[in-house]
Amino acid sequence: MDKNVSPSRQQDDVLIKLTQDIMKGAKIRLVEPVVAENRRLAEMLQAIQKQEKDEFAHIKVRLDLLEQSVQQIPVLILAAIRDAINQAGVEVRP
Repeated sequence: MDKNVSPSRQQDDVLIKLTQDIMKGAKIRLVEPVVAENRRLAEMLQAIQKQEKDEFAHIKVRLDLLEQSVQQIPVLILAAIRDAINQAGVEVRP
């Protein structure tokens, strides 16, 4: 160390260097892994949310088709009754 620098200043410089090394080590060993894991989890969550959105859209399409089929059932039943009556020989007037 420089002989013109006071011992108090030298000690302060050493403490500053040690503190910087501790902070750098803590960041590398503690903070960065947590941030990386959070980033990985966020990406997984986004993928899951996209998959769920796609699945819900598919389910919505299927529900719409089912609803259309259910709405047609009364018409099919009435048509079947009419056809059965016609086959029995009874004339149904429109």
